[in-house]
Amino acid sequence: MNDAISRPLILAMGLAFPAAHILLGIANLHRVVAIWPTIAAMGICLALMVLTTWPAKDRGMPRRHAVLAVTGVLLMDLLVQITLPTAVHPGYAAWHCGAIQMLMVTVAIRKQLEAAWVGICLFAIIDLSGSMMHGLTLVDGLAMVLTPILWVAISHAVSKVFTRCDVQIRANEAHERASAARLAKEHASWISHNEWVTELERKAKPLLTKIATDAMEDPDRTSCLLLQDELRDQVRGRALATATVLRSARAARARGVVVEICDDRETDLPPAVLLEAATQLISVLDRAAGGFITARALPAGNEVAVTILASDDSLPDQEFYVEIRETLDLLYPSNR
Repeated sequence: MNDAISRPLILAMGLAFPAAHILLGIANLHRVVAIWPTIAAMGICLALMVLTTWPAKDRGMPRRHAVLAVTGVLLMDLLVQITLPTAVHPGYAAWHCGAIQMLMVTVAIRKQLEAAWVGICLFAIIDLSGSMMHGLTLVDGLAMVLTPILWVAISHAVSKVFTRCDVQIRANEAHERASAARLAKEHASWISHNEWVTELERKAKPLLTKIATDAMEDPDRTSCLLLQDELRDQVRGRALATATVLRSARAARARGVVVEICDDRETDLPPAVLLEAATQLISVLDRAAGGFITARALPAGNEVAVTILASDDSLPDQEFYVEIRETLDLLYPSNR
């Protein structure tokens, strides 16, 4: 749950209310039969107030803190019980009932529901037994323990509501992140498409104008073929067809090399694999003087991600082949 709501509630339950009950106990010290056990119980209560409100991630409370809290409230109950007067209702001399109630409520709100129920139930057993031993009626004894039990039951319900809110908030945040990522991807795709169309117009428009005006010459026809192959690389080669690879492939084709770039994956290559593949491919393209070069990205799931084969009939002993693995932990180059 958002700290703006849960943290102030935890501080109110774990600090303000127990502190108020301690003040009530101090105001009624004249009614107890022994002061020092009550003072010791108040000291334990102060320590538990710090323990139960100590900040932790996501409103939670460490289990060891919850166990210490349960142990502390039981010790508080025993210390106060031995100081209460007999045959008379203790009133606010039994300040510990309200303090323990709020400490266990804090434990429950902080996601330690089992510890809160164990603590409040043991408190109820000890306190009811002590009330009977001090000569109180069953009704008076029950009245001192039923309210704390009811408060823990309410805090249990509140904690469940907070938990459902936490789940809903996380689901909404995840949905928002997914929506933002989808919109960003769509926007990036739109920008990329516009840039590609603009670049295509820049490259193709002069040639199309010459075709329309029947002003084509041999260099223009060569440029058309090279542009056609470049566009094919962009569509068929996809991830492998980086800007640098496209320039090297165009230059190689201009020298008479047959170049084929294919991407058979449905997902992008890992950045490190793409970098290695582009580096290897550019190096081969820049060196080639003839023959053919084939670069292929294999479907996702294959151990080998990219293969590059270069061969020149005029240099049969200089064939080049390399496999780039999905994990990039091993290359298999060969020059045959």
